[in-house]
This record gives sequence, structure tokens and C-alpha cells, in this order.
Amino acid sequence: AVAGPGSEGVLPAAVALFAELNQAAIRYCHWKSNIRLLEALAGQTDLDLLVDPADAERFKAILGRHDLKRTIAIPGKRYPDIENYLGFDPDSGRQFHLHVHYQLVLGEQFVKNYRLPLEKLFLDSAEIHRGVKIPLPVLELVVLSMRALLKYRDRDALKDALNVRRPGLPRAILVEVNFLQAQVLPAELKRTLADLAAVLPSDAIQAFLDTVASAPRDGRRLFKLRRQVRRGLRPYQRHGRLSASLAYYGELWRRRKRFRRSTPDSKMSMSGGGITVAMIGADGSGKSTMSQIMLEWLSWKLSARRYYLGSKEPSRRSRTLYIMFRTSRRAQRSAGQKLGQANPLTRLIGRVRQWVFDAHSLSLGHDRRAVYQAGLRDAAAGSVVLFDRYPLLAPLDGPRIRLSNNGSSRGDADAIQRALAGNEDHVYEAIQPPDHFLVLQVSPAVSLARKPDHQPAAIEAKCQAIEQFLAGQFPPGYWPEQRDGSKVVTINADQPFDSVELALKQALWTLL
Repeated sequence: AVAGPGSEGVLPAAVALFAELNQAAIRYCHWKSNIRLLEALAGQTDLDLLVDPADAERFKAILGRHDLKRTIAIPGKRYPDIENYLGFDPDSGRQFHLHVHYQLVLGEQFVKNYRLPLEKLFLDSAEIHRGVKIPLPVLELVVLSMRALLKYRDRDALKDALNVRRPGLPRAILVEVNFLQAQVLPAELKRTLADLAAVLPSDAIQAFLDTVASAPRDGRRLFKLRRQVRRGLRPYQRHGRLSASLAYYGELWRRRKRFRRSTPDSKMSMSGGGITVAMIGADGSGKSTMSQIMLEWLSWKLSARRYYLGSKEPSRRSRTLYIMFRTSRRAQRSAGQKLGQANPLTRLIGRVRQWVFDAHSLSLGHDRRAVYQAGLRDAAAGSVVLFDRYPLLAPLDGPRIRLSNNGSSRGDADAIQRALAGNEDHVYEAIQPPDHFLVLQVSPAVSLARKPDHQPAAIEAKCQAIEQFLAGQFPPGYWPEQRDGSKVVTINADQPFDSVELALKQALWTLL
């Protein structure tokens, strides 16, 4: 049977990739977990490919033609002769992941301590099934047995011996063993194990299959078989037993620390390094909603972070200054009612109110710069960083002190206001343009329909500011004009929600 674009949700892009691999006679096979092959072709789990090193260059050229992206695993998941690629299906907006092996490397979690010299046997036996080359089920069954035993932990043996909690052998392993055994005749298994006896611990493999069939929670038996398999595979070890154990527990500790810090380094990164992407748009364009959706989409496999640079998540300093501003505004209103607007005390309170408001604006600039710098650090570490409400020219979250409502410089500003405006300019100058801009362009009519509680004049001003940004029409000396290296991609945000989401995914994929 051949998997087609409409069969059980498989991705047309994945189908097309394997069709070309087959047509080019690339020596490869999907060497494990073929029970979930359709799920892998649908982008729900990984595609584990074994590729002949002699065909590696042609294989990679085909991946390039199908726009697959090379990714780098985190240190605890980097193994010899294993590469990672992400593919993208432009019709559905879904991704798929290729885990490419040039050698059969397997073993304990985080370590993969054994390299089996069975590559030629797997590749020679491969036949096309559902559009993908897979090995003989008996070979997959033999290797699955060893994988299961090598991943069987000491605490799994204890749990099985005491018959507590979940079984040491996961249910998925038992289901897969039964799935493969149903395709293998006993005589074929016996013959294969005899042929491999000089390379693999065939007796332990047969004993494992017998144990799974009769007593899958026999912890003592499984523990002994694990030791037997380790001993039989000792010639193919990458590290000694002590080194492998230290590597395993070291990675467990690092992952525990990463979890506590909630850092993004538990996912893969792009081989070309991290990037920064600013999603900008007027009210009603959906930039905040879409930036969160894009974060979740990217985070399937990639290290990605989203940073909000708006004013709705202020620092304690900014909140305090805003409370002071509201207090001074009430004081000015009260003084005006009692003393009159022309009274010197009323005018002084009004000027103080303006100073406090400008100090609040400056504080928001500091908040944005701090968040921006945190995003830069993550991008430098390899993450895809999405900036929501990236500061541009006012009224799009840019500097507010030095510009009046009509865009001209303040002529009546006193020395304090001029100093605050100069400091604000200095803060925003440190926020350099990102690597890429994704502009959600929405018309004022659609924006107002989506945000009926907003002022039409404010919406019109923001839409006009987006048009100015796209046209490069900035006030003299304004920092966003220095964006020669930034790529700007425009999305029509007047489209229905699903169409905008798909267009954003397609655009982001081209930027990775």
C-alpha cells in the first residue's frame, strides 16, 4: 500500500519527499517504530530513517529541494552520525521531523551507548510500504528487543519484582512486540537469530520474547537479560559502563535544573542559529493571539520564546509611577475646581503631573529594553524569539515624550521634560531592529469591526503608522529607519483567522 496525501491524515509534503527518495533509489529505511508509520507521516511523531552514508550527499540535496531545515539537538541528545531535520507542509501548516541515522546507534536514554553493525542488513532488506522503505519485520523485532532491554532501568526491575506502579516495560513496547511478532514466523525468527549469533546475544533476545509472552513483569528475569545483552554488546560500546552511567545521571540533573529555571534549551535549535522576529500590526490585526499560536507551533520541536514588549505587563517602578500620575491628575482636577485653572498652584500640579507621566513613559521604555535584551540572549543561545508589540514610531508603542499628538517636537517643553525625552530616546535607540518583521496589515474598517470599543481616530492613526513603517517614512533621525538588514514580510490580516494563521506559518518557515 502507498500512503497518499489523503490517506489517514498524512502530509502531502512528507509523501512527496519519500516519493523522490524512492525515485532516486536512495538507500534508506524507516528502521524502527513502523507500527506508527502513518502517525509519523502525519507529523504526529518522529520519522527515524537509516541512510547509507554513501548516499548522504544525494539524500541531503533532496531534503534541500523539499525545504527541510537542519536542526541541532541539545547536548544531552547529540549522538554520533545522527542528524535532525524539520519539514513543513504548506497546505496544512504542520511540521514533520526526520531523525536521520547514518549508523544504528541505540541504547539507554540520554546515552545511546551502542552502535550495531547491522546497517547493511537493514538497508538490503528494505521494501516500500505505504510509500516508505522499511526493513524486514524480523530485523525490527530483534533490534526492538535489545532496545527494550537496554532501556530497562534498575528501578523498573524493582517495580516489577514488587508488582507496584506501572510495569517496567511500557505498554507501547509490548504492543509493538506483539505487532511485529504477528508478522514473523517462528522459523524465520529462529533462522535470523542463528545468523546473527556471532554479532548479537541471540539467546537473550529469544529469552526476552519468551518472557514478554509469559511473564512481562518478571523483574528478576528481565534484569538478568539486560545484563546479558550488555555483556553481549560490549564490543560495540561507545563508553564504558561507568562513563555511560555518569553521562545518564548528569543529563538527568541538567534537565532537572532546566525545568526549575523554565529555560528554552530543552528543544532543538536551528543550525544557522537563533533569530528574532517582531510581529507588528494595528489593533484588531491579531498580533498577540497569533504570536502565541506561532510560539506553540514552533515549540513542537524548536527552542522558541515569546516576549511581550507592550505596556500591560509593567515593572513595579512603572506601576508606581502610573499610580503617582493618577494621584497628581486627581489633585490637579480638585485644585482646578477649588482655585481655578489659572491659579499658579493648579498650573504647578499640572506640570508635576506631566513630569510624572513622562517619567512613567521613560520607565516603560526601560521595561521594554530589559525584555528586548532578554530576547536577544535567548536568540544568541539558539532560540527563535518572537517579539509582540515591538516598539516602533508612536502610536505603535514607540517613544512618547518627545513627540506631541501631531508628530512635531514639543516647543513648550521645560528642562525636565527635555531631559526625560533625551533619556527616552537613548533607551529606545538601544532597541535595534530585529532580524525580521512580520507585519499584520489590517484595514481601519476591519480593525474597528474587531475592536468596536476603540476610538476610530486611534485605529486610523495606528493603521496609518503601519503604512508609514512599510513605506519607510520615518521622522528625521528616528531609529527604525536603520533596518537595512531586516526582512519585512507583510500578511493581509483582513483575511479569516485560519487563513492568517496559515500565511504566518508559511512566512515564518521561510525565515527560519
